[in-house]
Amino acid sequence: MTGGTDDYNIYAAQLCVSRRGGVGSGSLAREVVALDPDGNQDPQEIELMFRMTAQEIAGLAGGELAGPGDVVVTGVRPLGSAGPTDLAFVAKEALLDQAGASRAGVLLAARKVEGYGGTQVICHDPELAMATVLERMHREMFPRPTGISNLACIEPGAVLGERVSVGAYAVIEKEAVIGDDVTIYPLVYVGRGAQIGPRTTLHPHVTVCSRAQIGADCTVHPNCVIGDEGFGYIQREGRSIKFWHVGAVRIGNSVEIRGLTSIDRGMIEDTVIGEGVKIDKHCHISHNCRIGDQCVLAGYARMAGSVTLGRGVMMGADSSVSDHLTVGDGAILGARAGVITKVKPGEHMLGTPARPRNETMRIVATWPRLPDMLRQLGELKKEVEALKKRLEETK
Repeated sequence: MTGGTDDYNIYAAQLCVSRRGGVGSGSLAREVVALDPDGNQDPQEIELMFRMTAQEIAGLAGGELAGPGDVVVTGVRPLGSAGPTDLAFVAKEALLDQAGASRAGVLLAARKVEGYGGTQVICHDPELAMATVLERMHREMFPRPTGISNLACIEPGAVLGERVSVGAYAVIEKEAVIGDDVTIYPLVYVGRGAQIGPRTTLHPHVTVCSRAQIGADCTVHPNCVIGDEGFGYIQREGRSIKFWHVGAVRIGNSVEIRGLTSIDRGMIEDTVIGEGVKIDKHCHISHNCRIGDQCVLAGYARMAGSVTLGRGVMMGADSSVSDHLTVGDGAILGARAGVITKVKPGEHMLGTPARPRNETMRIVATWPRLPDMLRQLGELKKEVEALKKRLEETK
């Protein structure tokens, strides 16, 4: 084998990962086979073992332990397929009968499950407890990279905080400011003057354009584009004249943006994303939009320019809002809703064009009856014409 650490960085993309151990073995050890520049293999075993006792789970969940506390789980599975080394949870009362027959080693439930033979952790909110355990499991199974790769390109004048991690082939332009404990995965681009807040994570192939600002404790998933130029043209003499965008994007704290989402910078004003906002994959936020705190956008949600979402708005999958509209606090836009008018706070909108939910449901309920109604209307029309003719004849 030839070459050193630098050579492995160069060939880091050439990885073959195979899982070892049979079902129920509890082993999450993986063998990573890296290819050196000569094409030789150098197997390296990386332990990605997750282990947690029932006692530890009860402590995390703030629950009451019913059964042996030394039972060890190494994975999580649904009730029906869980085995002795797995953790499962009862999401709702209707699943209690199924839970009683489960073979899971540890069970999270709101009350004691009759007939279940393993260790139970009784807690107020089993679903929330499972989310807490999964967070711990995720940290152990997918550890963050540490250190700064010698293949990263960090321009002079960029400011990096303490304990920043930067992966191979990431680019950080001058005047960018990277906060403490930020993780930047390989192949990320951070533009000139961009700001990344403390403890934020940028996954591979994220592009953060010049002057964009991302707050603290944010996560931006692969292939997102933050702060690209918006789509704006004016028509003059049959030609499209570009309207240049000189605004920025400002993203608050604790925001999560899933893969392949784009957020355009403002034309003159900034595009603003509030705190705690969660954005799913394939979403598009146009220039000058303002999204209030704690909004949730499902996959393929889209907003035209200068849309304002109030606090806590929820946009369903494939929903859209036309330009310069306001959606009030707490409103819900159902899947594929097409909003073309202002939406009141708390309103639940469905359909295209979107209408209040109850109105839309009444309209939809009439659709199957339309053929019969049309036939009846035709028959009534004939009867009316016949009556009119008879009246004419009696004159």
